[in-house]
Amino acid sequence: MVSFVVFLALVVAAGLALGAVAMGAWLAFGRLAARAPRDREVLPSHYASLVSATPSKYPGYCPNCGTTNDPEYSVCKNCSSKLPEPRSARTAEAPNSFLKQ
Repeated sequence: MVSFVVFLALVVAAGLALGAVAMGAWLAFGRLAARAPRDREVLPSHYASLVSATPSKYPGYCPNCGTTNDPEYSVCKNCSSKLPEPRSARTAEAPNSFLKQ
């Protein structure tokens, strides 16, 4: 009976030691991750659709010279090249047209 209690005490002590090591590693990793420089800004969630888009798909962005124009412009105010069409102008069909409704 005494050996069983000693065994349980050793298991609990090993569990606590392993937990302390894991907690220390987690805290150290958290501090390292907080110090890491960020390459780009973090956008709010309502701009999440813009994260994966390339600048050439923005309606006001000129792919030729890189000037940012107003979205309603059809030509660039800097180099007069044709700008990409807005997304609303690209879709001629209704969103449910593939369902043939």
